[in-house]
Amino acid sequence: MQLMLYNDFHLNIKEIGATGGGAHKFAEMWDSVLGINMSKQGEMDSLVAGMQFVLCDIDGECYTFKPCDWEPETADKKLDDEPSSILKPQTIPSEVPRYRTQSAPSIESADTSFEEDSVKDSFAENISQCNEIPEERLPLVDQWWTSKKVQREPITSDPYPYLLVSIGTGVSILRVDGPRKHERISGSTIGGGTYWGLCRLLTGSDSFSAVLDLASKGDPTKIDMMVGDIYGEGSNALEKLGLKSDIVASSFGKLVTKQNPSEGIKEEDLARALLLMVTNNIGQVAHLNAKLYKTSRIYFVGTFLQHNIISQQRLAYSIDYWSQGKMEALFLEHEAYFGALGAFLLNHGIEHKKQTVPPPKTRKKRQSRANLTHQRSKSM
Repeated sequence: MQLMLYNDFHLNIKEIGATGGGAHKFAEMWDSVLGINMSKQGEMDSLVAGMQFVLCDIDGECYTFKPCDWEPETADKKLDDEPSSILKPQTIPSEVPRYRTQSAPSIESADTSFEEDSVKDSFAENISQCNEIPEERLPLVDQWWTSKKVQREPITSDPYPYLLVSIGTGVSILRVDGPRKHERISGSTIGGGTYWGLCRLLTGSDSFSAVLDLASKGDPTKIDMMVGDIYGEGSNALEKLGLKSDIVASSFGKLVTKQNPSEGIKEEDLARALLLMVTNNIGQVAHLNAKLYKTSRIYFVGTFLQHNIISQQRLAYSIDYWSQGKMEALFLEHEAYFGALGAFLLNHGIEHKKQTVPPPKTRKKRQSRANLTHQRSKSM
């Protein structure tokens, strides 16, 4: 407010679209101090409106994560209701090293195309294949599964329905059936607030970004009880059960078997294991709702995911694992602005008559025309 007063920004503004708790909490103050009326818009209405606007008009907005050795031409899984959609590798490098996952330890779905090497042998093999990466940058076991960021092409056919999972302090799950047509169908009290609150008790981190940095260094296998801890690494029972030894059997379960549960445990291990536990729970709830409402696309947004590459990758893996490749976790580059954008659009009555996107060829032609215009202007 002081910035607006100092620069006289408020003089030409009579009304502004706003959403969220602040639109109600500070509305009277804005009116009395700045003379600006806050036109309050529904929080979820604004989120959906902003998201749909961006999906229609911004190329390269949507992305997901795939195994490190995944390539479009070799991908053998396609979503049943999206035969025309494709994925292409993102040219922007991922925040974690890109390892091959063909022989890496994993908790893949029932699809048993991956090798059956033990965790130790696979780890050694992957290190030998990636000698150029310093040892301190080697990823943890849970980063091997889906660490390749790939751009998701817009859906040119009817994109509805889809699920929108908003992860903030808690979790809200919406089913979107059309342009600005949505319904809250579920949610969870276990969200970002749960993670940050418990981390404040378990670690000395003083901010959410600091605890995410801490978690990036942690080893969850020191905390979580794995299937291999129960059955042993080479047990015949695992093959009968269709399970791998490195699947988490119980989050934080390994601490139960220790006389001194804190012995050998670092804060970063606790932060990492807790992050995966909360993320897994969110992914499971989202998958069950997607299955119930028969939709294969699940968009994840919210402050919990901002700069949280670990949870994004884990959600991408989890949705693919539980659905056996029939569903996909999707993320958006500018999701932090959807609420504000949506409030603006709703306040001014701006809407898309139809939620579609131009096909790739049309977009390329538009880009070519733009480039030609730019070249002509430079030559002049």
